[in-house]
Amino acid sequence: MLHVVRKKAFCKVLGPGTRSVIWFHGCTRRCPGCIADTMNAADEYESFTPAQLADWVKSNTGVEGITLSGGEPFQQPLDELAEFLSLVKQDTDLSVLCYTGYRYEEINEQKSMIPALQHIDVLIDGEYRQEEDLKQRWRGSANQRFHFLTERYRNQETEWNAAVERQIEMELTMNGKLLISGVPSKDFINKLTAELQRRDVNADFS
Repeated sequence: MLHVVRKKAFCKVLGPGTRSVIWFHGCTRRCPGCIADTMNAADEYESFTPAQLADWVKSNTGVEGITLSGGEPFQQPLDELAEFLSLVKQDTDLSVLCYTGYRYEEINEQKSMIPALQHIDVLIDGEYRQEEDLKQRWRGSANQRFHFLTERYRNQETEWNAAVERQIEMELTMNGKLLISGVPSKDFINKLTAELQRRDVNADFS
């Protein structure tokens, strides 16, 4: 089973176009300053079969693709992750963008990770380094790299690497929980968290 903390059907701040985003549960890397640390530590998630998760993706009409975040996607059951991505690609033109704390070279050395990698169009790799947070678009820190594994977005490589603007999306749930999508800076998070705590609002930074 694939463990998912959160799903968002339509998102415009975690990759090109409108995308369905999946935040997987759990990461053992524990990067200092990680915005998803609390989310990963909590034992709260839903479990899906690859087919169930793929059906959810395909039900979101009008999206350009999916973005995998977390958590660490490559710490999910790898055979099920590969099956899920294969089903997403089956009979669709959806693109796949994936965040990972692993380096691309590490993944290529692990035979168990390669089947999932083969279905990914763009891999954003590398651990989060708070001291290298330069507010680049779609990247948490400057050490992280775009790997264009297919031709899908390769012609946009120069633009993606040069872009420094960031956007976020916010949703307030009925129980007063604020959900944030995107790659906010740590300074922004600290200021917002302090204000939200003053107002007794819980935030989920994903």
